[in-house]
Amino acid sequence: MTPVASHSPLRRFVTDGLRDTIDCYAAGTLPLHRFAWELDTRLATLAELTGLPHYRTLATLRAAQHAVATIDTELRATGRAGLTSAEEHTLAVATAKLRTTLARLEPTDPRDPVDPSPVLVSIPIGHRTAGGHPGNREIGGHGESGGRRPLVA
Repeated sequence: MTPVASHSPLRRFVTDGLRDTIDCYAAGTLPLHRFAWELDTRLATLAELTGLPHYRTLATLRAAQHAVATIDTELRATGRAGLTSAEEHTLAVATAKLRTTLARLEPTDPRDPVDPSPVLVSIPIGHRTAGGHPGNREIGGHGESGGRRPLVA
């Protein structure tokens, strides 16, 4: 196995395919068994293209994929058609982990013609006590941002 350059078009193609797979599952247009299979095959390809420099990232992606595959296997073994609330939660967490980890592995290409959205960064705006400030009306006195102010980068 020969690692491919970090911004390889082929690796980008595979990560874009993973994002599309996740989006299709989230939109309800891809059944769970197909989602589990596509994650498995695309991550195997990505591992071949990426190699050791991103071992931890690949391990995180594989762990999320394993959670999806475990639920799929359980549904097939029991013959159940629907998910329990715990399984729904596990799938939501796995999907979120896949998205955030992919974003770290393959950030938006600066050559892309359209910037999808600004990046929000939180910066501390000072220490607040549990009672908060008298002018704050939100629960806990921390405002909407929980004591942090969003900043567009």
